[in-house]
Amino acid sequence: MKNLKNSKWFLVYTKSGEENKAKKNIENQGFQVFLPLVSALSKKSSELISIEPMFPSYLFIRVNIKKDNWTTIRSTKGVNYLVTFGKQIATVPSNVVEYIKSKTDKNDILSQNIFKTSFEKGDGLIIKKGIFKDKEAIFLSNTSKERVKVLLGLLNKQVMAEMPATDIGKKEIIEVFKL
Repeated sequence: MKNLKNSKWFLVYTKSGEENKAKKNIENQGFQVFLPLVSALSKKSSELISIEPMFPSYLFIRVNIKKDNWTTIRSTKGVNYLVTFGKQIATVPSNVVEYIKSKTDKNDILSQNIFKTSFEKGDGLIIKKGIFKDKEAIFLSNTSKERVKVLLGLLNKQVMAEMPATDIGKKEIIEVFKL
């Protein structure tokens, strides 16, 4: 690990989808790297739905500009560039990084719960199955326990349709993370 005394956090912009590759290659050079991830868990079943970077294409790196040979970071596989403001490398306040770290587990993952609830009139949705699968619609009402009424956009017109409630599923609300 490089000299952390007098070091600061900086922001690295990675190649698209190569955050983990960049992280590994920068760590191999001895730098401290923080790549916060977000996992979405179903509140009902605790089923893991996905793990993704909290800030896609970005990661944090701790560097002592005066003592570390940080110029190699720019040519590291997976890295596009260090974020700058004008000619100045952008620093990230340590308290911001520490706050994000405090919300993540030992694997740098923030677990967010997904709550499932019923749609309300006017909610936009994407139909999950049936003949209108993947079509956008607006929820209008429940017509019975098993059926719903939605407004579909078809052939440049809005058409009211009734379908099984299972075709739209439940509304998923992801727990909000605030900085």
